[in-house]
Amino acid sequence: MIERLLITTLLIFIGTTAYATFKRRHVRILGDLETAVFPTPTILYFASDSCAACPSQARYLEQLLSLWQEGLVVQKIDTEVEPETAVKYGVFTLPTTILIDQQGDVREINYGLTHTQKLTEQIAGLA
Repeated sequence: MIERLLITTLLIFIGTTAYATFKRRHVRILGDLETAVFPTPTILYFASDSCAACPSQARYLEQLLSLWQEGLVVQKIDTEVEPETAVKYGVFTLPTTILIDQQGDVREINYGLTHTQKLTEQIAGLA
């Protein structure tokens, strides 16, 4: 019982620390992608083939792209192919979406499945 409580507390601490770190972080190079700042808001989408919720998240992101047309970039990062990138960005659960503004600043981090409506509201909040 105490071990379970300690593990839960540790996971909450790690998640909170990762979120606080990324709210202040500037994103310039994404793994092997030598991409500076995109001219539009960007979503980094961390997923893998073994993730059960990732196909649903991919559908939500497709809906989002159809709403925003060319005003949005979604960059998928496969954590099985690029595990070091996932570690670098503090991704500890899949799917994870990180919203980056035009200046390269991390503005939102969503751990787990995030519906199209919430992502739309977050992008609209950048304006």
